[in-house]
Amino acid sequence: MPDSAGIQERLALIKRLSSLPPTQFDQLLFALKPPEGLVPPATAKPGDRVSALLEWAEGSTGRGLEEMKQVLEALLPENLSYELPPVKPADNEKLDYGLPPDKPAATRKDTSEKRLIDAVWTEVEDRLRQSLQNAILIRLDMAEQRSQVSRPWDSQLRTADLKPQPLEPGAHIADVFDRRDVGSKLLILGAPGAGKTTTMLDLAAVLIQRANDQPEHPIPVMFNLSSWQSAKQSITDWLLRELKLKYGVSQKLGQTWLEEKTLLPLLDGLDELPPGRQAPVVQAVNTWLQSGEGPTRLLVCSRIEEYELYPEKLELNGAICLEPLTDTQLQAYLNSLKMGDLWDGLQLDEDLLELVRTPLLLSVSILANEVIDPAQWRQKQTATERMTYLLDAYVERRLHEGVKSRAYPPGKQPTAQQTRRWLVWLAKQLKTQSKDEFLIETMQPDMLATRKQRWLYEMNSGLIGGLIGGLIFGLIFGLISGLNNGLIVGLIAGLIVGLIFGLIGGRSSIDTVESFDFSFSSKSRKEFFKELRNKLISGLIVGLIAGLIAGLIVGLIVGLIAGLIVGLIVGLIVGLIVGLIYGLIVGLIVGLIVGLKTDIATRVEPNQGIWASLNNMGIPLAIAIVFVVIIRPVLLLLLANILNAEVIALIADIFFLLLFVISIASGAACVQHFALRVVLHRAKVIPWNYARFLNYCTERLLLQRVGGRYRFIHKLVQEHFAAMPLGRE
Repeated sequence: MPDSAGIQERLALIKRLSSLPPTQFDQLLFALKPPEGLVPPATAKPGDRVSALLEWAEGSTGRGLEEMKQVLEALLPENLSYELPPVKPADNEKLDYGLPPDKPAATRKDTSEKRLIDAVWTEVEDRLRQSLQNAILIRLDMAEQRSQVSRPWDSQLRTADLKPQPLEPGAHIADVFDRRDVGSKLLILGAPGAGKTTTMLDLAAVLIQRANDQPEHPIPVMFNLSSWQSAKQSITDWLLRELKLKYGVSQKLGQTWLEEKTLLPLLDGLDELPPGRQAPVVQAVNTWLQSGEGPTRLLVCSRIEEYELYPEKLELNGAICLEPLTDTQLQAYLNSLKMGDLWDGLQLDEDLLELVRTPLLLSVSILANEVIDPAQWRQKQTATERMTYLLDAYVERRLHEGVKSRAYPPGKQPTAQQTRRWLVWLAKQLKTQSKDEFLIETMQPDMLATRKQRWLYEMNSGLIGGLIGGLIFGLIFGLISGLNNGLIVGLIAGLIVGLIFGLIGGRSSIDTVESFDFSFSSKSRKEFFKELRNKLISGLIVGLIAGLIAGLIVGLIVGLIAGLIVGLIVGLIVGLIVGLIYGLIVGLIVGLIVGLKTDIATRVEPNQGIWASLNNMGIPLAIAIVFVVIIRPVLLLLLANILNAEVIALIADIFFLLLFVISIASGAACVQHFALRVVLHRAKVIPWNYARFLNYCTERLLLQRVGGRYRFIHKLVQEHFAAMPLGRE
């Protein structure tokens, strides 16, 4: 029997061959020259052609797999690793699975819509590539179950029409979704691990290409219903919140898109809600659809066992249920992997055979086959115990198998025990928060388990914030009153303010400041600067008007106060000068904020929110430094003959302090986040370099990564880790 590495290599080869367009597959046949008529023609199914070619290559008259790989590499040079980029199709050809490797230019003019399409395209591509179930190159059979949805015209149908009706083998989910009677409102049902999410991703791959090519087509967006927290929250409000959290869409823009039906929601995980919230969310979705606020197209996924218990059915137009893999499909697939002995063993164990009829558990059993003990397996009495044993075997195999890591250098990888503990903690946090995705920057103080940890976090927040704030304040204050004294005064003041901040602000949630957009990731530099120029012009106009008005008001007040000393007329002149200068500065700040603010900020890197907050801290700080170094001395020079120097300095210093406070407030999230990470690391529940560890777990096929977001390879794997004891490192 081939080892795990050999199985993965063979899976990669089969996946590569199956994804070849007919023209490229024929090029390979021409180079290998198998006997004429042995391999079916291009009109046959790709799987049949691949099976025939492999059978010949490994036979006595064939040229062997190694030579076939060499020929394939020479014709189409690409990496043949387990995670393959898809092959570029020939002109006018489309792949049956996934997306083309090169995304065509979007036909839309709206920049925010383009960004959302880019984000969803990347998400679909990455999740399909990293999916365990997508490695099983079998299109699942589907049966239509109209009885699982509530349609207005169902009362006019005969009862026989509501019985499950098998669909044509090999039917694509997009064909069902597009049917006139379904009207793009569909429910997908299936057993755990049956492929519901992968089927949804298959549909999303088709829909995002349409949205990219057709400006009028709605943009698919994928959400997990497990994050719906309260029956008092409308689906519209929930979607607006999820759009902000997942895709960085502002509430105003999200509201506009929902009203204009610009979005096509794909909702997964209905069954992952706590039992008490599952039936209410069905009612909420129905209310949403009836109100007219809902979309014209919608997809929902759920486990069938839970869904059948709901008193109310979803008001969609169609429902399909994913069928278990058949004996023929299982045997053909395992034989293609040269694992006929595994098929022979499955036939002798009816319970195991039934369990692996889902793509997920078939993948798990293949990858964990070497560590599955048949004797221990047979001792398990229930289906839950057998599934737990199978997932245990998979986890053990992934934890201990040698992986050539890009995240860690040789000898620096975490131990299997550390990896397990850190993943168990993460799974428990996701379960507590009813989430299926994790972003490093969304870590919050409520993750701390004990009073001691919370106290340490608050004190660390204060000390770190005080030291950083004190140093910055001391350096700038030193420019005003002398470097030595300024540093001492600044450090003392900063530490005091920092400790107060830590004890008060440390109890609040961590809110990142991501108002500005300096990213070139979704556009060229030329497009970026053109967009920035237009925003800055409008922002500066608004900012200057607002700043001048505010400056004049403040100037008049300052002038009246100064007038008591130097006379009303002179005081008003001084006030207007000060007000205009301050107004221009305020206008510049407002202009920068408006100009650089983005309506949609997708996360493409781990911990992007914290780094953005750190960057955004620098804008008011830079203005404060310029103010101290240039504007403050100019004010002293211009007004030296009118006002006392101490009065001018006091006015200037008050404004400087305002800018400084704005800057520190922007950096507060960074301080809190760092302090939280320190405490959690000391508690040995997270590693120091969290992003590197999470990337390492994606290499081990335990997690998936999309941009800066991470999720477990499957919900069943997440639930399995969450059920484990935390243990000790």
